Amino acid sequence: MPRKPKNRVGEIYGKLTVIRLSSRRTTAGNAYWWCLCSCGKEREVSSDSLSKNSRKKKSVTQCKKCAQESTLKGLYKKIDHQEKIRRATATKTRSLLEGKVPKDWLKLPLTDSHARELGKKHFFRGIKCLKGHLSPYRINGGCLECASQQQKPKHS
Repeated sequence: MPRKPKNRVGEIYGKLTVIRLSSRRTTAGNAYWWCLCSCGKEREVSSDSLSKNSRKKKSVTQCKKCAQESTLKGLYKKIDHQEKIRRATATKTRSLLEGKVPKDWLKLPLTDSHARELGKKHFFRGIKCLKGHLSPYRINGGCLECASQQQKPKHS
């Protein structure tokens, strides 16, 4: 018979506050605790997941909804950071091409994401495509030079 668990009521782990003992046990015999998240939702968490010891299992510090939201925030932050880098690189590359490419190309958006923001269909990063063309790109297509060289299918 498993021993009585240490009373954790009132302990705080991240956004979770332990409010009561659950009737469930893990296969190893550890108790589950009902915790209240700062957003107001409850979550049942095993006592070994509440541990602050980072060498053990991954700690649970928030309800599932808050965890999902923070994961998405982190993902959006990463995507925004990558887009800033792409735009900075495109700006630098395009500045080296002034006078070497048509001025209209240099007025196009910097990246596909930038073009979508502006409601445009084409963008120019200043890089060559896989076939070596230096040309604007279509948002969901590819190099405009490649597209113009492809033969159009004949209708029969």
